Amino acid sequence: MKKLSILLLTIFALNILAFAQEEKAKDYYKYNWKLTDIYADWDAWQKDLNYLNSQVPKYLDYKGTLSTSAENLMKYQKFSEKNSQISSKLYVYASLSQDVDGKNPMYVTKLQQLQTMWVAMGRNTTWVQTELASIPKETMDKWMKENKELAIYEHKYDSFYRQLEHILDEETQRISTYYSRALSASSNIYNSLSKADMEYHKVTLSDGEEIVASPANASKVFNNNKNQDDRKLVAEARVAAYSKNKNTYTDILIGVFQNRWANVQLKGYETCLDAVLESNNIPKDVFMNLIDVASNNTEALLKYRELRKKALGLENYYGSDEAIALVDYDKEYSFDEAVDLVVECLKPMGNEYNELLNSAVQSGWIDVYEKPGKQSGAYSWSVYGVHPYILMNWAGTRNHVFTLAHELGHSMHSMLTNKYQPYTYTNYASMVAESASTFNEKMLLDYMIKNAKDPKEKIALLVQAIDNIAGTFYRQAQFAEFEYSIYSMIEKDEPINADIIANIYAELDKKYNGDIMERSENYAYSWSRIHHFFGYFYYVYNYAVSFSVSSSVFNQIANAENEEAAQETQERYLNLLKSGGNDYPVDLLKKAGVDLTTKEPYLAVVKRMEELVNQLEVALKEAGKI
Repeated sequence: MKKLSILLLTIFALNILAFAQEEKAKDYYKYNWKLTDIYADWDAWQKDLNYLNSQVPKYLDYKGTLSTSAENLMKYQKFSEKNSQISSKLYVYASLSQDVDGKNPMYVTKLQQLQTMWVAMGRNTTWVQTELASIPKETMDKWMKENKELAIYEHKYDSFYRQLEHILDEETQRISTYYSRALSASSNIYNSLSKADMEYHKVTLSDGEEIVASPANASKVFNNNKNQDDRKLVAEARVAAYSKNKNTYTDILIGVFQNRWANVQLKGYETCLDAVLESNNIPKDVFMNLIDVASNNTEALLKYRELRKKALGLENYYGSDEAIALVDYDKEYSFDEAVDLVVECLKPMGNEYNELLNSAVQSGWIDVYEKPGKQSGAYSWSVYGVHPYILMNWAGTRNHVFTLAHELGHSMHSMLTNKYQPYTYTNYASMVAESASTFNEKMLLDYMIKNAKDPKEKIALLVQAIDNIAGTFYRQAQFAEFEYSIYSMIEKDEPINADIIANIYAELDKKYNGDIMERSENYAYSWSRIHHFFGYFYYVYNYAVSFSVSSSVFNQIANAENEEAAQETQERYLNLLKSGGNDYPVDLLKKAGVDLTTKEPYLAVVKRMEELVNQLEVALKEAGKI
């Protein structure tokens, strides 16, 4: 009896311990990624990598068979897609691990192992596009009519044949794979310099507090510290962390851009912009109209800055003054409060959307807080067959609440696409992706304004709306024009150095933001903080274009004549999210009710900016702030 009692007590104690450990794990994953949803451990990761390495030689078994029948083409398609899914999981797992612990060299080694496999795979697949190109389009159309499985790829092959003239021959593709790792070195160097090796400067604030001028700490100071000198000090320290390596960053940028330009020329495109746009059949007017409208309609943006300067009572106005509140309405949001706000504001999106949203905010999907070696900023990264992962660096500001809504927009887009589309269409164009994220921001803003009870909060939210346009439309258009300027110089083989790039950046900053802002000595080198230039190819314009799209969709819903019309617009929008990449982005957006081949979506944003700034002027006068 005594032994039985001891046994029962032992079992009870073990159960208590197991329960405690489970609860501890739940608490941990509430604010940290649960990467075991992708792989249980690195042994499982290595097992998949070993499997892919074993599959690399088998690509050659399909050589010469694709053009023989629809059945053989489908066999290769299934083989290739399975490997692609595994490859994507391997990459995301290693990259996410590195992004939360950039100081650990193991992840660099893992990514190098993966890259070695990709190079080998690339060498064994150089024949694929050439062989596909040998299949007459008429034959492919006939096969797709006769084979239902193959018919799924109709849009994919339409895009393929449309770009036939830019497909490299097998020998050229084979040679280019040998250089792929070397040519990616510049982007890798940028990541190491800006993450693993980055040391942000320490500064001492006016109250004697010493802080590190990291992105999250800087955000807190810019949003909450009412001492202008403190804000200016932190801004200069943050830029100084980059400008001290201005020549290195310049060499990296030139290396990245020249690599892209070489690849573009090899494929027969006239410019880098042509290559990016033509791949998704986007008319050049979509890009050029954005630059034209944004750069030539800055009156409301400049008026806003003047209002801010007056309301803040400042003799000089700096970029570090852009985020400080105009009214004494300081509110810090916990992450849990932010989740509740975002979930609540999106309830009108319907049952399916909200069921998926509730899944997206569960434990293990979001890495919330800043930590040493962690990637700055925020993003959403979807893993096919698993779920999206969201990176945050939570600082409790209202901006971060909107950032959470933004990233959840990406996650919801991925979840809906993965639910309704075959794997081949789960990658959608960036232009469409950013429409989903910025739409969520508008839903949040509308909800918060409607529920604002304090007049000061209304002013704060008007500022939020204006800042949203300033940052997502005007600033991203400015960045896009900066990219366009540098690429144009690269394409013309013009000399470029750190000072030349700084001058271009400074001139564009003045063009968009006028003379009202005082600029520090090193401000012109702040372009090196924008990781999109180094890691993405002509990406930032998508933010501005997509903001225009989501503004149009949101306005159509808000200003609909009746509930039925609003519901129809919302359904068109949800169908856009479900469509993934099964059509060209401009065509998908036309189906959603927005025509990007005109200037109207961009001019609508300008008009909205004017309305908001005028409302803010009235509100500030009523509050006695100006």
